Amino acid sequence: MSQVREPEFDRVVALVLRVGAFGCFFVMLAGLIVGLFVHGRIPLGIERSGVLLMLATPVVRVIVACFLFFREKDRKYGWISLGVLIILMLGSVFGIGEH
Repeated sequence: MSQVREPEFDRVVALVLRVGAFGCFFVMLAGLIVGLFVHGRIPLGIERSGVLLMLATPVVRVIVACFLFFREKDRKYGWISLGVLIILMLGSVFGIGEH
């Protein structure tokens, strides 16, 4: 178990969060721009995709962190990340039916 993580670990996790944040921003911006010129359900669908991308970004971050922890043989935090991922998945599965 490594006490000090590699800077590469933090860079990869930061990259995942940055790509997710900018990606959802640009998708939602595209939905707004399309909404100016096209009326109907298409702009709403694009904006929903941006929201889904924004919601999926932390889940992808946990997946990447779990993978990186196990790759560094830091099993304690790898199992914790896997537990967080399972909690996120169970929450999304059982939370879908609630309105």
